[in-house]
Amino acid sequence: MHRYTLLLLVLALLAPTLAHAADPRAMAPTVASRWARDDAPVADGIARRSWTWGPDVLRSGSEPYTQAPNGQRQVWYLDKARMEVTHPDADPQAAWYITTGLLVRELISGQMQLGDSDYEPRQPAGVPVAGDLEALPATTITYADLRLLASIDGRARSSARQSGDPPIATAISPGGSVALDDRFTQYGVRFGGYDAVLGHNLAKVFLDALGTDTLLYVAGRPLTEPYWARVPVGRQPHDVLLQAFERRVLTYTPDNPTGWQVEWGNVGRQYAEWRYGRPGTPASPPPPAPTAPIVQVRQLQELSPAAAEIAHLREGYVGAAVYQPDTGTLYSFHSDWHFAMYSTAKVPIMLAVLDRALKEHRDLSAWERDRIAAMITVSDNAAASQLLDATGGATAVEGYLRRIGLTGTTINGDAWGASMTTAQDMAMLLAKLGACTILAPPLCGYALDTMRHVVPSQHWGVSAGVPASATVALKNGWYPDAQGWGVNSIGLVVDPTKRYTVAIYTNPDPSMQYGIDTIEQMSAQIYPALH
Repeated sequence: MHRYTLLLLVLALLAPTLAHAADPRAMAPTVASRWARDDAPVADGIARRSWTWGPDVLRSGSEPYTQAPNGQRQVWYLDKARMEVTHPDADPQAAWYITTGLLVRELISGQMQLGDSDYEPRQPAGVPVAGDLEALPATTITYADLRLLASIDGRARSSARQSGDPPIATAISPGGSVALDDRFTQYGVRFGGYDAVLGHNLAKVFLDALGTDTLLYVAGRPLTEPYWARVPVGRQPHDVLLQAFERRVLTYTPDNPTGWQVEWGNVGRQYAEWRYGRPGTPASPPPPAPTAPIVQVRQLQELSPAAAEIAHLREGYVGAAVYQPDTGTLYSFHSDWHFAMYSTAKVPIMLAVLDRALKEHRDLSAWERDRIAAMITVSDNAAASQLLDATGGATAVEGYLRRIGLTGTTINGDAWGASMTTAQDMAMLLAKLGACTILAPPLCGYALDTMRHVVPSQHWGVSAGVPASATVALKNGWYPDAQGWGVNSIGLVVDPTKRYTVAIYTNPDPSMQYGIDTIEQMSAQIYPALH
């Protein structure tokens, strides 16, 4: 695991949390007063509308912030936002005594703010912006999808000012691509204002529901344009208009009851999980996409208690994902944690090269075949660097991953081995390759055959415990990082009775062999557990 990820996990352990949801009225008086002003009418049944903050305090305590006394400030996480007091010696009656944090900016940019100008680099959040929180990235819109569309890092996108006509019809798809879709004009939602500071239009339904002053204080300035999307809500696909602001997300769902059509997104909950990790409860099965199989996310413990126990008892951290395409089930052990990829990054590089050749309507060149073989079968680093440059660099590879629906992986153009991913992303990537939904069949076969011919000295890891009757297409990665060894293994296993993908990432390990042993012991338990 990258050193920044390790730091965040340590902070998660040190930060005081509430074991159970708490009544917001029990917060500090000034904070409770702010909550009561907005949400007491909802809690008491007087107002029938979306919560502004939320019914419960999910987490409270202190967090590092350079400009706060002793470098710590008090925070309260609610479902919709985070309340914070950075300067407790200021006038409690001042309008900005309580602030709410630029959480959406952090979720989109992947930069966690620790001071006025201090940031901790993470990954953009691959969690849903709207709709069901457990939906997989390929079925919904994530914060990472908005990264190239948002005014972040001081860059204003300066969208053209729009008038009230025609109705908003720009739609965003998983991966972040946008296009006009006249189907959405049926809802008659129009632009109603323009923010000249960051250069974005505002949807009239949001201004009508909340007003300019409320939006500025509670939500901040708009980071994106308003976009229509088709996302799972209550496990069913719904049309939703969404817009990201600095502090909040606003949604408009036309088929919601009156009073609930405009809602604040669950930014406080999402940010807390992004920063500290999700509570250790099994994820609920996400909803089916209209044209995709149901994917159920379950704990690895349910598949193989022995494999989960190995991961739990070892030194360091483990992220593991096992995916069964025939049942659409993904078994997870911290499969959404981010790890450095090392040489497993060579698989996305290879697939991006193949995709480029496909789009250019040509065969692979002899040079490309030679470099791919060296990169995959003997893990030649120079070949990987050459292919990465030839295919357009990190931006091209990362763009390819976004196009096929993978948002949890970021390619490092300066050092591809330091690219970051999740076990879930790599398990799903191999599932797409195995089903050949991302390339032409000859290229899928070529890629898998290359991975099946990794030299024997590197054919360890997720191949352990798999009988000779099966084929294993795999790629491993290993590197002695500053904290210890990082050792990873990903693969597709196929035999007459079973077909599954598996990705296991470990870091830090006291030695390379320790990491290999962990992966192989888990793999030996996973194979017989699958039916």
